[in-house]
Amino acid sequence: MYMIDITTPLGPDTPVYPGDPPVELTPLSDANGVDRFALGRLTLGTHAGTHVDAPAHLLPGAATVDQLSLDTLIGPAWVARLPLGRPVTAADLGAVPSGTERLLLHTGGAPLTEEAARGLVARGVRLAGIDGLSIAPRDNPAPVHRILLEAGVVIVEGLALTDVPPGGYTLVCLPLRVTAGDGAPARVVLLTP
Repeated sequence: MYMIDITTPLGPDTPVYPGDPPVELTPLSDANGVDRFALGRLTLGTHAGTHVDAPAHLLPGAATVDQLSLDTLIGPAWVARLPLGRPVTAADLGAVPSGTERLLLHTGGAPLTEEAARGLVARGVRLAGIDGLSIAPRDNPAPVHRILLEAGVVIVEGLALTDVPPGGYTLVCLPLRVTAGDGAPARVVLLTP
């Protein structure tokens, strides 16, 4: 089995969505090899780096990240390369195999249109991942998020898909189990036979 880590590393240089807090790692103590241990403080937003958007990210009273089913976060997935230089439309998703429940999109950072989001819901996609900081356009992010999250589609953003060939994989996406969290950073890997 071969593993591909598609997680964006967390650190001070990690890009964050405009307005989100930066990632900070503050050393509190250093290890001395005898009796003192290294310890640091990590400060970040719930949507920093590679992260999962739970329905509660937009929908009051909806499922939080600690309530997401592992059945949705782990299983067969399809990686599609769509570096179009423009937002992804429903027509762009035509080559995605039917029955795909977990879809990861390498778009070069381009978002989905509302039409594409509706298309994913109609196809029965349960998890939609993207390599951009957001799956939605910056100038109007709520509609795409609403379409997906109201349908119960889990969103994964900030994936590192640049060197990943398109095709089928097994996805393992494990967000931090943040109690009542609207989202959480995640370690995401693809497994190949």
